[in-house]
Amino acid sequence: MRSIDFQLTLIESAQVFHWRAFGDTYAAVVDGRILTSADNSPEAAFYFDDQRDYSLIADECGCFEKAAEAVRLLPGLKVLNQPAWEALVAFILSANNNVKRIRNLVFSLCEKYGKPFEYNGNILYGFPQPDVLARLDPAKLKIEVTMGYRAEYLVETARMIEDGFDLEALRNTETEEARKRIMQLKGVGPKVADCVLLFGLGHADAFPVDVWVARLMESWFGVNGSREHMCAEARRLLGPHCGLIQQALFHAARTGKIEL
Repeated sequence: MRSIDFQLTLIESAQVFHWRAFGDTYAAVVDGRILTSADNSPEAAFYFDDQRDYSLIADECGCFEKAAEAVRLLPGLKVLNQPAWEALVAFILSANNNVKRIRNLVFSLCEKYGKPFEYNGNILYGFPQPDVLARLDPAKLKIEVTMGYRAEYLVETARMIEDGFDLEALRNTETEEARKRIMQLKGVGPKVADCVLLFGLGHADAFPVDVWVARLMESWFGVNGSREHMCAEARRLLGPHCGLIQQALFHAARTGKIEL
């Protein structure tokens, strides 16, 4: 039996934005196929990170009481292994947005340009592929999905990938080098880069820093300065799975489970 809390991980954790709940089952189109919370295929096991023992991750940060407490307070929270392109699209749309707005944009983009799939009488939509977005007029996309300046970012990034930017190659590239390369894409700044590396490319030591994480890094660990400095210090203090720990820190901080 899976140890994942699907509501927390798929709906509330702000690492993925296109899953839907149908009673006790959750479903989405992932990498061109329907995936559900009841799926026991190898693809589902990988996506839901079934093989990782998160209790060991709590032990890794045991010398930092609040960090360990955050991980242990959220035992069902997993860090998903999303397709890199899907994570990239979602987090480009996430810039300067709240979770509700991001979900709406992702759903709208998929419904307008993604492939439809039938699931128990419902229609779910996959992410539009790079070749689809690369052909679009950003001005038209901006109107049809009301995503503002992000339309130009999405179209230009899709065109760069169509022109040969190898997103998947970053999976096996050292994290800092992968970070530099992915920031060549339009609309990918430091935080978006770290989110895509962590949630879409398997870099467990990528450490996204938003306002919540910046506050807790200052108050819990005494780390100030740039996001790059906070990332480097997080790796030094919390180890090679600092990104997985970050997800618990982020959720515990923003939901008030642990005071800053």
